[in-house]
Amino acid sequence: MDSKVFNVGVDLGGTNIKFGIVDEDGVVVEQEREKTLASRGSTAIIATIIHGIDAILKRRGLSLEQIASIGLGIPGTTDSSRGVVLFAPNIFWRNVEVSRVIQRSFNVPVYVAQDTRAAVWGEYLVGAGRGYSSIASLTLGTGVGCGMVLDGKIFHGALNAAGEFGHQLVEVDGSECNCGRCGCLEAYAGGLSIVRQAREKIVGIEALLHKNLDDVEVFDVFHLANEGNPDALRLTSSVVRTIGIGLVNLVNLTSVELISISGGVCNAPSKLLLDPLIEFVRSHAYESTAYKVQICRSALGEDAPLIGAALLYRERAVNPRGVQVSARDVANELAGVQES
Repeated sequence: MDSKVFNVGVDLGGTNIKFGIVDEDGVVVEQEREKTLASRGSTAIIATIIHGIDAILKRRGLSLEQIASIGLGIPGTTDSSRGVVLFAPNIFWRNVEVSRVIQRSFNVPVYVAQDTRAAVWGEYLVGAGRGYSSIASLTLGTGVGCGMVLDGKIFHGALNAAGEFGHQLVEVDGSECNCGRCGCLEAYAGGLSIVRQAREKIVGIEALLHKNLDDVEVFDVFHLANEGNPDALRLTSSVVRTIGIGLVNLVNLTSVELISISGGVCNAPSKLLLDPLIEFVRSHAYESTAYKVQICRSALGEDAPLIGAALLYRERAVNPRGVQVSARDVANELAGVQES
């Protein structure tokens, strides 16, 4: 049996729930996933989470004494201080007290954060952001999300809505966004938007791809652009410009040192996405920061929310002097509480 202390990370998504056992170096030593089944409601999903944690611990041969904490990355607005999910539309949650229920089952500290914040925390501690004090992590997927660590702390914002990168205004009275507003960045550069525009603007796309319109994916758009299709190139250039505007705003407002990028859209060829994004920021951001900020792909990739969730205790569990404590310290502190 392993004598080390570990932490459990849970990445709750609209389709799947990923479970991982993570050591203090941020290495995932065991991983599993279950279907989310969001339509069954919060009680059923939490039951699945509890069962999944129990199952992965048993498979690894770990006892609860070897688990210092459990962390959850949630696809929605959370109140991390209370362990409450305020609103997660993709899984139909509103005001769900998730921490209390899970902590009651395992009797270890449970920490909760929005998945984008968990991702940036993982990147900051053990990924591309190591050695920096302020970074942002951008997720380019179906939507566009962002998490920020500023001066060594996850930035939640007083209203718990920090990091809504995809909902910054880029076009007054522009296209309608899924959030209900108009002109949001996500309405022009999110994965769903890219596919919608491709169906409308790339002439003969079905014949070019040998696919039905309903089967077109973001990958297909960048594939056509990479092959030189002029309509696809115009679309990907427009997407880069829109995301670039958002990045410039982010850099100018926060003065972060590094921005890591992940998500399905980020799998596009560098010459079509990452390289022109870097050039756009260099050309348009405030001069004193434009060439200093580093922009790169995520080092942790799709595991960033899972790893960051498992390491959330490092943000919440600090001693009175503000020094981050180890997982062993968390376990010892909990044992002391149980004995008293």
